[in-house]
Order: sequence, then structure tokens, then C-alpha cells
Amino acid sequence: MMKTVNDKICAFIKKNNMLSDGDTVILAVSGGADSMCLLHFFKDNSIKMNLNIVCAHVNHGIRGAEADRDEEFVRNYCKENSIPFECARFSVPDVAAETGESLEECGRRLRYEFFASINPQAKIATAHNLNDSMETVIFNLARGSSLKGLTGIPAVRGNIIRPVLCLTREEIEKYNQFNGIDYVTDSTNLSDDYARNKIRHNVIPVLSEINSGFSSVFQSCVSTLADTESYLAKIADGAFISLNGNNHFSVAGLIELDSVIRDRVLYKICENEGAYDISHKHIELINSILLSGGAVMLHGGVTLKSDGKYLFKTKEKVAEITIFEPVDMNCTKYHFQGTTIEIVDVDKSILNNYNIKTMSSSGFMDASKLRNAVFRSRIQGDRFKFPYAEHSKSLKNLYKEKNITPESRYGVPLLADGEHILWINGVGVSDYAKIDADTEKIVRIITADCAKG
Repeated sequence: MMKTVNDKICAFIKKNNMLSDGDTVILAVSGGADSMCLLHFFKDNSIKMNLNIVCAHVNHGIRGAEADRDEEFVRNYCKENSIPFECARFSVPDVAAETGESLEECGRRLRYEFFASINPQAKIATAHNLNDSMETVIFNLARGSSLKGLTGIPAVRGNIIRPVLCLTREEIEKYNQFNGIDYVTDSTNLSDDYARNKIRHNVIPVLSEINSGFSSVFQSCVSTLADTESYLAKIADGAFISLNGNNHFSVAGLIELDSVIRDRVLYKICENEGAYDISHKHIELINSILLSGGAVMLHGGVTLKSDGKYLFKTKEKVAEITIFEPVDMNCTKYHFQGTTIEIVDVDKSILNNYNIKTMSSSGFMDASKLRNAVFRSRIQGDRFKFPYAEHSKSLKNLYKEKNITPESRYGVPLLADGEHILWINGVGVSDYAKIDADTEKIVRIITADCAKG
């Protein structure tokens, strides 16, 4: 059986053209079951495959003594088996605090920078397996993914290869047991505090109960989806090239495209201009401004503007037209027209210290209203209703009352869900988003002038 697993990995490497004769392969090894399987496979096969292997381990400085234990375990294994070993230590929390990245983003960036420093021409082998791919697809599906997010983890991406992606976690565990391979366990993988762990421990077992061949069905399904994604991507690439005039994209040409292809072209335009973490909500907003004009703010400091004829990136401070920036529930800080906006979770015990009827003026609001919200500047017809007021007011009259000059009014950020205004900077939270007896979660919106930090 173990020979079958070994042959299965070899066939998968060949099928996906992962390696060439004489390649150097950096093996990303954490010490867990998956990566020790990867390391053992290459230890046994590197000479036959004419490969130069290096084991690389990263201590992220997050799990304290447990992380030090993992590092020592991998170091000793490599020493006992005469495998070249490289190690890097980072304090990911400290670096992330400086850069503003999430821990996951920061850790990933530091890892791959370290791997590249060992040998920039080498292949980097990670130990992602089939269960990891299942978890990724289910996680993306739960978040509302595009087709690309449902194609699983790719076997090859640039110089990154995933030789054991063809194996289930059960196959890896049996391989390790048969070969007497020890490994360490990351305690965070045992908890259901993380979304992926919930999928791993609860969702996939149920799906496997429904269909004992779920892993095979999954592989077949994502393979079909990947082929479909590749075909549509080729069509979108062609449209991107044909509509691109010095990074000014014809609005008329975009409108003529089928919506499936148009959305893909818009994604590509965003990426081409340096934006990242592009959500479906961003694409919806860009679609909405194509003919009417407007601008959409994207992550990475990128603003795409439409003048009704072309869609293009602008570095100007756009004040004469509406600007949109979607609310991302995983993001807490935004920059809008010179204003820094933070959305902070607040414990409900705050209600003991405030009069619920006055909390709106201090930026406290019902968090459930954020689900489909966007930050934007005003548009014609906008109205705002103060909490517990009988009638709403037009923003034009409201801004007059607040002595906001006409030339400044488009720079005032507000939060809206369709026609509902939730909050306006300098005004407060509306009646629609106010805290009441049914509120389950509270957030507070805090602003500051960007120049003041």
C-alpha cells in the first residue's frame, strides 16, 4: 500500500510537470504530519530523481515554547538524516503591527521571502494535501466565492509546487505510520476557534459520511471547475487586451460584454492597477459607475474612475463625483477622502454607561446593518433621519445646517446600504442603524483626519 502512495506522489509530480532533472527543491517543513510526509518522500526519492533538497523551517514567534519545540524537532531530524537545514525566526506579531498586515498575510510574506533568500531559482515544495484543498473550497463557498475560489489549491503556482496535494490526510497518516515517521502537533489545529478547523473537524466528516467517496468526487469536480475557469479566463484576457487603450478601458466595450466575462475583465483591471483583496462588492460598484460616472476605492490605494466613456485609474482626489468603498467585515480601518475611519467592536456592557438614545451621536451603531454597507460620498436624493425623529432631511439641507460648504460636501464620508444612510461623519448614526432592544452586536465608528493620524 505504501509503495502505491509513493508511486501516486511520483505520478502526480510527473502529471503536473513539477520538477526537472537537477532541480533544487526547498521543502517547507513545519514538523507536522503533512510536512514530515513530504520530507520523508524527498529523502527517499531525491537521489533517484536527481534533485538537490533543502529543508526550510520558519519559527513565527507566535506559539512560544511549542514553536521552539517544533524547530528543534525538524532540526534534529535533518541532522540525523544528513539533510541540509535552514531556519528563520521572526516575531510575526511585531512585524505585522508595524506593517498593518494581518498575522496570516505577514507570516506568509516572511516565509516566502526567506525561501527566496535560500535560493531564488529553487522550487518551493509545500505540504498542502487534498483535505486542505477541500477546506479551502468550502471556506470560500461559505464566504461567497467566485468560480476561481472553487477550483481548490493549485498543484503548481509559479515556482511553488505541492507534491502531496493528491493525498488525503488519512493517506498521509497511514504513510507516516507505515514508515515510522514521527511528527509534532500544532495545538491550534485541535481547537474549533478557527473557521478552517470547524470545517476540518465537523463539515468534511459529515460530507464523507454522506458519500464515502467524497474525496474522489471532490477531485473530479474541482478539476472540471478548473478547466472551466481556465477557458473563461482566456476569453477575459482577450477582452482585456482588446479594450485596453493605454490603461483606459472603453466603457462601451465593457458594457457589450456578457456580464460573466465583464466581471472577470474588471477583476483583471483592478489587479493590473495594483489593487488587492478585490471582492464581489467592489465589482458590483464598478459596474454601477460605468455609464453614470463615479469612482470606486480599492485596497492598495487604488481608485478606479469612470467618466462614462473610459474606466481608468486616477491619482486625483476625486470630489466632484461619488466615491465608493465597500465595508469588509475582516477590515477595521479605512481611508476616505482624507479621513481615517475605524470600526471597532464594542461589548454590550457599554449600555450600562450610556443612555441608549444618545449613543448614535457618538458613533455607536447596530453591527448587523454593516452587512451590505459601503462608504461613499453623497448622491442626489440622499436623505438622513436622526434617531427617533419624525421626519428625514435631505443631505443638502442637513449640510447647510452643519455649515459644510458646497465644495466640501462630496468629501464628507457617509455609510450607506442602498438608499439607507447609516452614518455621516460629523453628524452621527441614523435612525435606521441606531441601537435598540433587538441589537445583538454593537460597533463604534471613530474618525480622524488622516494628516493627524
